[in-house]
Amino acid sequence: MERLFTLKVDQFAEKHELFKEHATMLVAVSGGPDSMALLHYLKSIQQQWQFRLIALTVDHSLRNESADDVKYVTSMCDEWGILCKAVKLDVPTYKEQYQVGTQVAARHMRYAYFEEQMKECGGDFLVLGHHGDDQVETVFMRLTRSVEPKQIKGMDVKRPFSYGEIIRPFLGVTKREIEQYCAQHAIQPRLDPSNQSSQYTRNAFRMEVLPFLKEQNEKIHEHIQQFSVYAKEDEDFLQQEANRLFQSSLFTKTYRHMEFDRLAFLSVSPSLQRRTFHLILNYLYDKLPNDLSYQHWEQFKHVLKSSSPHLSIDLPDELLVIRSYDHVAFTFEKEESVAYQFKLDVPGQVLLPDGSSLHAEIGVWQAERNHHHFICDLNQVSFPLYVRTREPGDKIALRGMVGRKKVKDLFIDHKIPKPKRDAWPIVTDHNGKLLWVVSIQKAGLEANKPGNWLHITYKPG
Repeated sequence: MERLFTLKVDQFAEKHELFKEHATMLVAVSGGPDSMALLHYLKSIQQQWQFRLIALTVDHSLRNESADDVKYVTSMCDEWGILCKAVKLDVPTYKEQYQVGTQVAARHMRYAYFEEQMKECGGDFLVLGHHGDDQVETVFMRLTRSVEPKQIKGMDVKRPFSYGEIIRPFLGVTKREIEQYCAQHAIQPRLDPSNQSSQYTRNAFRMEVLPFLKEQNEKIHEHIQQFSVYAKEDEDFLQQEANRLFQSSLFTKTYRHMEFDRLAFLSVSPSLQRRTFHLILNYLYDKLPNDLSYQHWEQFKHVLKSSSPHLSIDLPDELLVIRSYDHVAFTFEKEESVAYQFKLDVPGQVLLPDGSSLHAEIGVWQAERNHHHFICDLNQVSFPLYVRTREPGDKIALRGMVGRKKVKDLFIDHKIPKPKRDAWPIVTDHNGKLLWVVSIQKAGLEANKPGNWLHITYKPG
């Protein structure tokens, strides 16, 4: 049985390339069965790999017995000839200061200490004793809390940490196998009474959910471990593709603002859309709000797919998503258009609030160059000219057609975003006659080619 356990851990470590010769291994040891078995196992292969072993044990100041746990670990390390470093952390004070739960406070302080020791000792690996049953509990706990596939995964077999890596060689074995290993080697670990309390979520899963799952499949830990590996591979690929999309020319990014074309975004797969949505949020927020949830993604999908051309939603911390036709923007800036009216001298120029400009002059007749160039017979207008924003009931005579059309309808026909309509420049003459809804519609005016002509040119900002 002992040989089978060691063989399983050896094969797991080889498969995931967890060990390297002459490495400095810092082992987190609480005194419980998992960490004591881990330390003993590493000691048994130390000569083979030429490891430098250092045990790290922590008193979180949460239980009266914790000081005795530390004494037990240090005494066993003395017996096994392993360097041991112990520390006492004031978790209750940290918890009160930062207003976090007991488990969160303990974890933050513990990993800060581990990182400090990795740097101080030149650690290559921080070795943790999490096992296969822990992995099952982790996956099912995360499944109850999140719908995001990237969140529903197990603990990493290895991941970067400080100047080295965290590794978990025991993820391929069960709690029962670890306990049997301890018994075979006469290891009498310390037992934490809090592990039997169902007030902690993980304990509740361990005592109530895990036994049922093992009844269905006694090798559930192996299945969940392989699931975690596959899920990570899939997620890494999809995240890479989402990053590529996010960095593409589809997105226009400025400080606290981003915009893109709706149809182009909808042309990619939903899985990339969702991941890119999260990349947008990470880009725009200095710190992600705690109240973000999958419901915000569902709201955003509705904005994208709705038949209504104008929609908006409020995300946490005053981030707005605004859709106008096929233009979508994320912004913290509330667009507030201010009405204006400027006199346009001829010759002369007007600079508009958005940085664009209109230039007027008198010249000979020529064909209009483009939709930014307007000409008309001077005899058809009264001076001075004005450039203003729209007013209720504005209508313009259409070239080549009988009658006039509402400016409001022009904006709709040309799919001008609502926020831009109230700031759109309109040129009128002294009598209020609309000459030009700039770059959209030119008035139908009678004209004779001989004589002087009014030229107005629009230059976007």
